[in-house]
This record gives sequence, structure tokens and C-alpha cells, in this order.
Amino acid sequence: MTIRTTVLPASAVRDAADTEARGVVSLRAPKHTFTGRDDELGVVRAELARGTGTAAVVLHGLGGVGKTELALQYAHLNRESYDLIWWIDAAVPGATEAALAAIAERLSPHWTGTEPSLSARAAWAMAWLQQHDRWLLVHNNVEEPALLEELLGSLPRGHHLITSRYATGWQGRQLRFVGLSVLPRNDSVALIGSWVPLASPKEEWQAGQLAGELGDLPLALEQAGAYMNQTVTSVGEYRSSLHEFLDEAALDHADDEQTVAGVWALTLTALAESNPLSVELLQTLAWLAPDGFPRELLASLTAGPGRVTTALGLLRAYSMVTLSLEEVAVHRLVQKVLRDRATREAAARATADGPPPAPRGREAAERILLAAVYPNGPEQDPDTVQLARLAAHATALSTTDPGIYHPGPGRLFADTALHLRERGQTVRALPLLEAYARQAADGFGTDHPFTLNARGSVAASLMAAGRLEPATDLLEELVERATRVLGGGDLITLHIRANLAEVHLARGRLQRAEDEFAAAVADSTAHLGPDHPRTLTLRNRLATTYENGHQFDRAIEIYEDLLRHEHGGLVHWKQEYSTPLRLNAATVRNNLAGAYTGAGRSAEAIATYRKALADMRHQVGADHPMALECLGNLGYALDAAEQREEASRIYREVAEKRVRILGEDHPDTLLSQSNLAYMLFKMGEPEEGLELCRKTLVQREQILGVLHAATLANRKLLASAYDWTGDLTTAAELFETTLQQHREVLGSRHPDTLSTLSGYAICLMRAGDAPGAVPLLEEALAVQEELSEPEGIATMTYRHNLATALRDTGAFDRSEELFTTVLEQRTRRLGADHPDTLISSGSLARLYQLTGDLDRAIPLYESALTGLTAILGTDHRTSRTLADYLAEARTG
Repeated sequence: MTIRTTVLPASAVRDAADTEARGVVSLRAPKHTFTGRDDELGVVRAELARGTGTAAVVLHGLGGVGKTELALQYAHLNRESYDLIWWIDAAVPGATEAALAAIAERLSPHWTGTEPSLSARAAWAMAWLQQHDRWLLVHNNVEEPALLEELLGSLPRGHHLITSRYATGWQGRQLRFVGLSVLPRNDSVALIGSWVPLASPKEEWQAGQLAGELGDLPLALEQAGAYMNQTVTSVGEYRSSLHEFLDEAALDHADDEQTVAGVWALTLTALAESNPLSVELLQTLAWLAPDGFPRELLASLTAGPGRVTTALGLLRAYSMVTLSLEEVAVHRLVQKVLRDRATREAAARATADGPPPAPRGREAAERILLAAVYPNGPEQDPDTVQLARLAAHATALSTTDPGIYHPGPGRLFADTALHLRERGQTVRALPLLEAYARQAADGFGTDHPFTLNARGSVAASLMAAGRLEPATDLLEELVERATRVLGGGDLITLHIRANLAEVHLARGRLQRAEDEFAAAVADSTAHLGPDHPRTLTLRNRLATTYENGHQFDRAIEIYEDLLRHEHGGLVHWKQEYSTPLRLNAATVRNNLAGAYTGAGRSAEAIATYRKALADMRHQVGADHPMALECLGNLGYALDAAEQREEASRIYREVAEKRVRILGEDHPDTLLSQSNLAYMLFKMGEPEEGLELCRKTLVQREQILGVLHAATLANRKLLASAYDWTGDLTTAAELFETTLQQHREVLGSRHPDTLSTLSGYAICLMRAGDAPGAVPLLEEALAVQEELSEPEGIATMTYRHNLATALRDTGAFDRSEELFTTVLEQRTRRLGADHPDTLISSGSLARLYQLTGDLDRAIPLYESALTGLTAILGTDHRTSRTLADYLAEARTG
């Protein structure tokens, strides 16, 4: 996954802090027929008012229940409470970034006369929102709650009002939920009365009956009222006509769609008689995104824009669309009913001899998009402005199958997916990539390079979305197919194989990842040559995989060899390679330093980090995220080398810079605070460390939510902090709570859950409850053995911890068996001089000492102590402990 970060100059950040807003509003006018909802408006106002930090309310409910209108009404009624109110159509890809950029342009002359990137303007708006609090952002129609998490987590102030069909899938303790149901009957009658006069008790009774037949659904009531108003029909006459259509809709639609389908059918019958073009427009709009379609593009459906304007006006009069001067919108539920009906009618017309006919309106929607994006034909480059403008509509179209292959749609889906991925919206690109892959397979066959490449992109997006199992299955199939068709050294095959290795790594399958990367390196070297950028990039990823597996010597060998290409195959920062082929010498040097740290070569690690940091600062600036990350890594290496004064200063510097650049509550800032808290424990300042750890945990709970992965990691750190300071009772209680939450959020088989399980068990052992620790460690080991290979790093660690707990319970035979196995495995996997191997020797020596076998204990202690002293020094806690045990053993 590529993380996109924009760093603003200090002048722009100061400009954001100093800029004031007064009465800045970006909203459409509310409907004049809005009725009722006083209680819900009061609840929203109260929930936002009582929020601490960033307050956010999620308005949720079924389609057609009036969530959007309620949010719009709240925003207009409370205009005086905010300095800035901005509406965001959240279902549109890229709409949030575009809205932030628009805020920047509206607020600051800083951007006048310049052509800054969209991301730079959005970053300025984020800086403004982080430093002011009287603002409201309305996120309308949020389809993917996870995509809002980072935005909510980065804004420490202000209000968010969110509308969504979903009440689940959200993370964040600061979120409040307000459910919206259908209207009370009196309000339903009043809504009908806002469209047609109810001059007598009989007419009010008829309106009540109609409201009941329409399920008190605001969307259906609105459309029924508009129909009666436009056709001058009484409520009783409308009910008589409606019954036939409702009965027909019950046969064709699900329960929640029947009401709208019946109302729609009656309205469409009237529209077809008076203006057939209006029906054609509506059928075409049904296949596109519901909001924000440019009105001028509809002119291509007929001769003369005036006819389109008349037809749109009629649709608006019947409340079938919402119009602004530039755009048209259709309610999602109306779209779905139209698409379902068109699809069923097309299936009924299908014959066994030919391809299925296209559903009504779909081909027209496709033609409009292609004409706008490719004015010179799909064989030519796209109009990038229109491509970005219409990305949401191409995405909506991609979710339906055109039936047969033709090149235009496939090109549209591929170009739109690339546009979204370049902006970090990988998950949003997934339906487009899936549609492009289907088109490629239909047009060229399943073994064609276009198809293999397209399906590989689908797998990469599945990985980015966290759907690792289907990504693995797809990539394994593609590796076999690409190797057979293209050969192992083809760039497409190598890219697919690298993705397969990455997904194995993400799933904790370290050996599988090593095998796939090694095979890819061998094929790339043989076919492309040792100096090709693809070969170098694959070797770098193989080295980082070895590093993850604690095979530091193997990783170091590769990194050092890669740096011999510093003035050859490794690219410079400005050089234009695609992301999979981009590898910079400073990045490799940063990785090499990490491997030196893991191997205990502290002096080399520190010197290499300093060199990498100097290069990064020269190339991209001292405050660039990569430079700050490298600086933090240098702090870690200094800490490992017992140079904690400088390490502490660095951790403070990184934390302070991230506060200044990103804000107090940005996730990267909170990560820096966690690192600093851990360092304070080591520096002998437990109270300050505990206080910072507690503060960071509160921030993460408020910003990211109680059950966010980073919050759980912070809670585990706090438990470890209590363990560190000797408060074992509090530590055990917090470990137990965190373990339950990990199981709830991530499942019992997730690596983070197993790590917390092991931490809890070790805390129990330190508290003298080794019998209570044994079943926890048995569980951790059993699950880890299923997840990874027998000699995986985590597997050996859990096996070692279980052996320690068994030793402390007196189960010496089984403990010796496990200790011996771990020692053999670590010697073979990590080497005899690795710190973990030496610790295993010391632990086995302790077991021999406890069982009275000093002849075997003393030599093991001596060899382990010699090795650990050379790596960690004589003053390290582990070295001192082994020295004490050895002295005790020598005295009998």
C-alpha cells in the first residue's frame, strides 16, 4: 500500500492558523416541504454539543427515510453556531479531498494566483480545521465507514454530521449514533398536505390512509405529493390509481423497495405520456452515481439542450430528481428500482441465439461517459479533467456488466482505477479493476497479458482492503497461469509473484514469503539481469523479509550489495519509475541500518542511519515524513546501544515536530508519543512515562475509538508499563481487558491477539502465577503453529515462553524438551551468536541448575554470558541476571 503524505511549508501552516472564517457556508437550499423531525434535530444538536474533541454524529437508517434532508435542515438551522459549514458528497470518490481543497480556496488568499496541487490545498484545509473549532462538515451518504477513520482521527476539533445506511462497521468512541425511522403518521399527513390542500376531515383521512399504504416513507410521500400537485389529482384518486401499481411492485421487488416501485411506476406512466425524454433521462441516470452528474452532458441524448432542460424540469416537478444549475441527482432507492426493472425486462427479451440485450438506459449512460472522457475516441488519451470529474459515475457504471466486450468501457474502468490509485484511493478502485478484468477476459481471453495484469491489480486492491484470503487464492492462480503463459521472468509474472509474497507476509507466513521472493529474484536475475530495477527492488523486499524473520546476516548481505548500485541501478528521488520499480539508496541504507540493529551491530547501525538521514534531509527536507521516520529509527538504534540520552532527545524531537506539523491528535504524532513513553520507562522516569502513555491512550480512544487497532496497541503498552514498574495487579487486569478486546475485534487467531495473550501470560508468571500462564501459552503456541512454519520467529518465542512457564510449575521434563527444541531451532535459524539463541542457552542452563545438574548448567551459562556480554554489555539486565545465576551455580 502506498501512503500519500503532503508536507506544507511553515508559512502555509502559519497562514492556516491565522486565517479566520465568518459565516462560510456551502450548502444547497433545504426542501420547502420538510416536515417534522423536531425530536431528531434536538438529539443531533445535543449529541454534537456534548462531544469532547472532535464530535461526530452518524445519522443512519433505510434508504428513503430522509437522512440527507435532516442533515441539511440541521446545518441550515444552526448556521449561526458555526464559522464554517461544508457539505461533502462522501459516496463520490475523491469528493472529500476536493471539498477540502475548495475550503482552502474559499478561506485563504494564500492560493490566489498559484496552481497548487489538490493535495496541497487539501492539506492546508486540514491544518485550518485542526487549529479551529467552530466548523461543521456534513459527510452525506457514507458507503464505507473505514474510509472516514483517518479524517476523523486527524481532526481534534469541530463537528462532523454523517449520514449513512450503516450503523455498524464504524470505529471511534467519539461517534454518536442517531437512528432515523419512518415519519410519525401526523407528520406524514402534514408532508402530503404541503403538496396538496387537505381541506376537509375526509381528505385528511384519505391522506392518512395513503401514508399508511406508503409505509410513512418520506421519499415515497414526497414523490406522491409531487405527482398529485403536478397532475392536480386528489388523494383519493391517487390512491385508486396506486393500488394496481403497488400490487405489481409486490411481485417484482423486495419489501423495502415495493413502496417506491409502486409510486415510481405510477409517476413514470404519467411522465411517459407527457414527455418521453424525461423517462429516458431517468433510465440513463439510474446507472450512474446518484449525485453530482453534470447536466450539460445529457444534451447528447437528444437534439437541442432545451428539450433536456424541459425534461429535467418536469422530473424535478415530480420530485424524481434534485437539480442545481450545474448538476442533477437521483435518489439511490429510485435508481435501484429502475435498474432492477430494466435488468428483468432485458432478461425476458434474451434469446438463446445471441448476446443478452443491454438493460434500458445502460448503453446511453456508457456513451455519455465515453464521449466526455475520450472526446477523440477511446484509442486516444483521456481528458484528465473529465476523468476526475466523472470518476464516481464510472465507478457506478462498473458495478453492472455490459454483457459483451467492446474496448471503450474497459479503457474507462482502467483509467479511472489508475486515477483513484494515484490518489491513494485503492479500495475505491476495486470495483473498477474487477470490471476491467472482466472486460479483458471477455475480449482477450483469460491467459492474455492484459487480463493477467488486470486481475493482478484486483488482487493488490484486495490486499489493500484487508481481504487477504481471497487475494492469496487469486494470486496463487495468477502465478501459475502467468508462469505458464508468459514465463517466470516476465515483468507481469514477477509483479504478481511479488504481490503473492507480500500477502503471505501479511498473513504471517514468513517461509512462504521468503520462498516466493527468492524465486522471483532468481527469475528476474536470469531474464532481466542483476542490475535491472525490478531485480534490485525484489532483492530489497527479500532482504526485508529475511529481516522480519530475524535472519539479519542474510538481509545485510543483500542490502550491502544493493548499495554497490548506488550510482547505477538505484534511482534518484526525481527519477520517473513506476512505484514497483522505485528504489532509492537512502531507503536501502535505512533498511540496512535496521538490519544492523537487529544483528546487534549497533555502531554500524547508528552510523548508517546518520548517513541515510543526511541524504533524506538533503533530498526532501528535514520535516518530510520519511526523514522523520528515519530519525525515529536512529533513536531506536541509539536506545539498543544503551545511548539513551540521545535516543530520548530524538524521540522528543520527532514527537514535537509531528505535533507542530500534523497536530496533537494525528495518528503519527500519537505513535511518536507511545515511543517516547516507552523510552521514559527505560530512562528511569516511570511516572512521566506512565502519564504520557495514559494521555496517549485517552487521545486514541477519543479520536480513533476504543477498539481501533492502534488504541489496542496503546492499551497493551500501558499494561506493559505497569508490568515494567512492578504494578503487576493493574498490569494483569489491563492485559486481560485488552486480550478480550483483541479477540472481539481481530479474532483469536490474529498475530496481535496472540502477542497480547503471551504478554498477559508473562505478566502472570512475574506475579507468581505460572500455572495460570501455562494454558494461555499453550493456546498461543498451538494457534501460531497453525499459522506459520515450525521455526517461525513467533512460534519459537511462544515455545520458549511456554517452556519457561512449565519450568516454573515444576514440569521439568516437558520444559527441557521444549527448551532443547527451541535452542536447536534458533541455532539453525538465527545462528549460535544471536541474542535469542544465547537467551535460550541461558534458560536451559537455569533449568539444569534447578534440577541439580550443574555440570551441564555451568558451561551453558558461561557460553551464553560471554556472547550476551559482547552484544549487550555487562550492565544490561539480561547479562546481570545470567551473571548472578552463574555465580550461584558455581557456589553450588
